[in-house]
Amino acid sequence: MKIAVAGKGGSGKTTVAGILARALAQRGHEVWAIDADSNPNLGVTIGAPIEARKKIQPLEAGVLKEVTDEKGQRTMQLVAPPREVSRKFGLPVADRLTLLIMGAVDHAGAG
Repeated sequence: MKIAVAGKGGSGKTTVAGILARALAQRGHEVWAIDADSNPNLGVTIGAPIEARKKIQPLEAGVLKEVTDEKGQRTMQLVAPPREVSRKFGLPVADRLTLLIMGAVDHAGAG
């Protein structure tokens, strides 16, 4: 199952995503909470310790490759199995709950 939370700024998306992630993990589902915000705060809502959040490595651009199928449709696919990506870039926060960061602003004008 894949769930995406989207909406306008300030509408509570991060809070809702964090609550969903924690609730699903507590119910026995393996959850990879992926923060794709340029100002990533999902770790706060799922309870990741601040020192651990500072050390998390954002997903590298090279983790995806573009693939064209036999019908000519292009999609993006992981270059490694999902569990391997989760182990390399993820921060285990709780049982069955891992935080991944898509990217962060490195410097002014980068976001």
